[in-house]
Amino acid sequence: MGGAKFHISDSVNTALSDQAKPSTKWSLLELNVGKRHWLTILLCLGVFNIYTTRVALSIAIVAMVKPPVVPSSNYSLSAKSTGYVNRTENQVTIIPVLLEICPEPAGLSSAKAIGHTKSPRFEWDSTIQGHILGSYFYGYIVAQIPGGWLARRFGGKLPFGLGILIAGILTVITPIASGYHYGAVIAIRVAEGLSTAICFPALHHLLSKWSPSRERTRMSTLVAAGAPIGNVVVLGVSGFIGDYLGWEYIFYVYSGVTGFWFILFQVFVYNSPSEHPGITDDELKLITGSVEKITTNTDPKPSPTVPWRRILTSLPVWAIVFAHFGQNWGNYTLLTNLPTYMRNILNFELSANGVFSALPHLALWIFSVSSGYASDYLRHHKYLSTTNCRKLFNTVGNLIPAVALITVGYVGCDWVAAVTLLTVSVGFSGLTQSSYQVNSLDLSLAFASTIFSFSNTIANVPGIISPYSVGLITAGPDGQSVLNWQIIFYLSGGIRIFTMIVYGIFASGEVAPWNYAGDLEVVNK
Repeated sequence: MGGAKFHISDSVNTALSDQAKPSTKWSLLELNVGKRHWLTILLCLGVFNIYTTRVALSIAIVAMVKPPVVPSSNYSLSAKSTGYVNRTENQVTIIPVLLEICPEPAGLSSAKAIGHTKSPRFEWDSTIQGHILGSYFYGYIVAQIPGGWLARRFGGKLPFGLGILIAGILTVITPIASGYHYGAVIAIRVAEGLSTAICFPALHHLLSKWSPSRERTRMSTLVAAGAPIGNVVVLGVSGFIGDYLGWEYIFYVYSGVTGFWFILFQVFVYNSPSEHPGITDDELKLITGSVEKITTNTDPKPSPTVPWRRILTSLPVWAIVFAHFGQNWGNYTLLTNLPTYMRNILNFELSANGVFSALPHLALWIFSVSSGYASDYLRHHKYLSTTNCRKLFNTVGNLIPAVALITVGYVGCDWVAAVTLLTVSVGFSGLTQSSYQVNSLDLSLAFASTIFSFSNTIANVPGIISPYSVGLITAGPDGQSVLNWQIIFYLSGGIRIFTMIVYGIFASGEVAPWNYAGDLEVVNK
């Protein structure tokens, strides 16, 4: 947004005039945004905090762990940097560049800072690091379904805010735990996963209450943009924090920001538009009189009973699960291990590592937000149906990232090409924010949080498997090598393409027949 003035006129009912009401504009400069827009901003910042506390360890661990030792007595870079010279008693052989750890890029070495050198460093091998990075998702997976229940029982505000606050508290004690044993860090990460697991079902619950149908994709993608923004900040800034203050302060800074956000969230956010004391009649009508309207003589509420059998046998729901799984595998492979790749293969020092690890996520933010506006434009002007729009964005958002990621494995030590391809891969994956990420809201407003929590349970299994598989692959005799990272990139790209095909066949953007029970009728105006 960057200070640019923008308006979105999304009057859904013809009863509203074509001239935008002040309370329903997206006009930040005039400060006449609606209450749903403030909600969007605070939800976005909440997601930002989830990702800064989650990802802080991925960049901090580069400084926390002693780097792998290359046996320089036996190996050295050949003259043209095409391989290593291996000297043994009987022969001299050239080891191909695929086993190479690259020389430090010229001009990108970071300053040796005081705090960084004083911080403790641990002898955790790649397998232990894989366990630590993946442990977050042990807790994250098991609390997804309970998170959906909490959102329906208490509304979205309490679980969303409390889950993030607890994550901030756990983050601040991570440096203390690491001094005892890596097992203590794993325990904290599991607890942090539990606390944030309840947040995303609660987030979907809030969006289902607050988003007018024709703004739904935009609001969802703007909120989801907190993830790449968080990644950009935590990856881009943490290297400098670690260099100049010590890696412990990476955790301290982000936990402090989380506490400040929690206060704002509790003061300004309400579970539904009807509960907000300051909402205008115009905005309330805009939200409650949306495209999908429940009509009945007795005005009953959606059934609180979750139709689990029909959800679990719904092919469009499983299409969301597959797409979510494939996207998460690709994302978590890079999110948790990209700093490690840049340190151990491209040989970036901490500050440069953080900056170049952040670039792909900056592209992700741009593509994520842009996709929301593009998707709503295509749907509003009826260039594409909702179903075809979701499929299109998912296809492009997986095919290009898969091809780009696989290609990274073949550029060797060309760090410019590697960073460019990684930026393309992560950036284009942001288009999926307008596909499976909002698809549960298309299928059912009544059970959107339930669908998402179910999908998120299965889709976050890669959060455990992916870092662990990277640890296993790089724990072999070749260690941290270009060859092993080729295998990692092929695995990630292949899973993306397979799940993309499944989603393209079975996905739907139409309201599911089990959305409402009894005599409730869904009217599409």
